[in-house]
Amino acid sequence: METNNNAPFWIVTGAASGIGASVVRAVRRSGAEVLALDVNDELGVVLAEQTGAHYRHCDISQPEHWQKLIEFLNASRSALGAPTHVHLNAGIQIAPPDAALSEYQLEMASVERYRRMMGVNVDGVVFGLQSLLPLMGEGSAIVVTASLAGVTPYAIDPLYAMSKHAVVGLVRSLAPTLTKRGIHIHALCPGGVDTALVPVEQRHIGVRFMTPEDLANDVIGLMGEPVSGKSWVRVSAEKPRFVIRAPGDRTK
Repeated sequence: METNNNAPFWIVTGAASGIGASVVRAVRRSGAEVLALDVNDELGVVLAEQTGAHYRHCDISQPEHWQKLIEFLNASRSALGAPTHVHLNAGIQIAPPDAALSEYQLEMASVERYRRMMGVNVDGVVFGLQSLLPLMGEGSAIVVTASLAGVTPYAIDPLYAMSKHAVVGLVRSLAPTLTKRGIHIHALCPGGVDTALVPVEQRHIGVRFMTPEDLANDVIGLMGEPVSGKSWVRVSAEKPRFVIRAPGDRTK
């Protein structure tokens, strides 16, 4: 695929399915370059073939994978340029979707499941920011996919809620420093979205789900949002997104 150095360059994690894949498709339709990162190579390769995006295997919970990515980006700088839009999107819940809801509770969480979830949901954001921010210039933007569970209780999966609260706190706390560099950062906090992440049993208790495409539009919109460090909530496709402010936040 030929590249255009004048076009925006997006990096999307958790890109092979769900919200990430919808963002990749929408961004490619605009003509921008996209580097899609995921561990599901089968879906990632298909997505790249369908959209013309670049795909790389990347376990975002592993610092060495980020190091290899940075080496690739430095080697490809003449073709891709520096990232201008970063969507740190990958996320998982504490148990597999087909597990009983009882397995999502605190007392049932194995060490392996806990560390994997925190690795994807929290470490992946931290390592991604540490790796990519040195490459990003003034005017760049970052959107982190958090969750409504990052600003409200989520009794179905308390540890997932904890991980998303951590991400929201990081976004809010980094914003003042990044603003000085001319970089905006936002947390997108959706309610239920129809992706493979949703517990199967939760689908049978009357929850209404948005589509990944609904949220892709929000991600793209937030990349141009000038007020940084906010937690943007969407609870349905019919209602606009809104901000849930941190205590003491008086900024507009």
